[in-house]
Amino acid sequence: MARPFPRALRSPAVLARDLGGLALYGPGAPLVARIPRRSLALAARLGAGAIRRLKPADEREMRAELRLLFGDRPLPAPEDEIVREALRSALFNDLEVPGYPFLGPDTIDRACTIEGREHLDAALARGRGALVLIGHFGANQMIMPALGHKGYPMNQLSAPPTVWAEILRDTRTTPLWERVLARRWALEQRLPVRHVDVFRFLRPAYACLARNEVLGLAFDGGGGTRWTPVRILARTAHVSTQPAQLWRATGAALLPARVERPAGAVRHRIVLEPALEWQSGPGREETLRANMQAFADRFSAWVERRPEAWLPFLLLRRRVRATDARPLFDDYPSGDERRDG
Repeated sequence: MARPFPRALRSPAVLARDLGGLALYGPGAPLVARIPRRSLALAARLGAGAIRRLKPADEREMRAELRLLFGDRPLPAPEDEIVREALRSALFNDLEVPGYPFLGPDTIDRACTIEGREHLDAALARGRGALVLIGHFGANQMIMPALGHKGYPMNQLSAPPTVWAEILRDTRTTPLWERVLARRWALEQRLPVRHVDVFRFLRPAYACLARNEVLGLAFDGGGGTRWTPVRILARTAHVSTQPAQLWRATGAALLPARVERPAGAVRHRIVLEPALEWQSGPGREETLRANMQAFADRFSAWVERRPEAWLPFLLLRRRVRATDARPLFDDYPSGDERRDG
């Protein structure tokens, strides 16, 4: 029996996005790499305005996530401003992804600055590798070309973009979107990094740390098999214990890291913080939770100051919660099942 066309196929906005993605990740990639970054920022500003008109649900659901995240806490800026900047920043980040493989040691400084390299160097001097723990905060993928082109042996624990075609098989996936994801994955494979699939055996992750290399991974992704609750501002998030398990098993240093781009800036700011100290608890589960909460406390401070950098990811996780092995939050409203991206 043929699979029925998902609702996304009949959406002009999503169809237009997929056609644009097909061009952007294909023949347009070398052209994007040569576009001045200020022009990309202008295109993102104009494009975000169009998205607000074509897809009002994006803005509506971002506002809902923002309110749940902050609860009674004061926002760092007016809600309208935060949501507009979230849309602009997310589009800017998407527009520059096709140019990542065309960056090199002589051009990476045009895209980002790196602060705290001394912390990474100190971690590697211990000889047990370094875990660079990030969240889907800002242009988090910039970690890969940034560190790779600075000469660090870089590995990344993540899922290939093509996995989304299977996860959203019944609600979002179309043949056109599958081609978009395949082209994006082809670009990511050209980055100066060795990819480790989070859904497969993790032996390569342990092996790269044993070789005293760098392993980047996100604490708020959907991979993993065991989760623990951590507090992020007014919400309780369920995150994988995988980073803490790798940390404990290998003795590698774990460095909190973030990628942010101040409003109006054209370069990203990558900040590597000093390594966290391992915390021991009264039992295995309590120990894993305490160490994941230690990172979540750092992350919460970043989000409280710049919520627009995390909002696009929160929108994604809200829409795929029905297919997540473990939804990020438990406080999603019922009856809101949009997952067409």
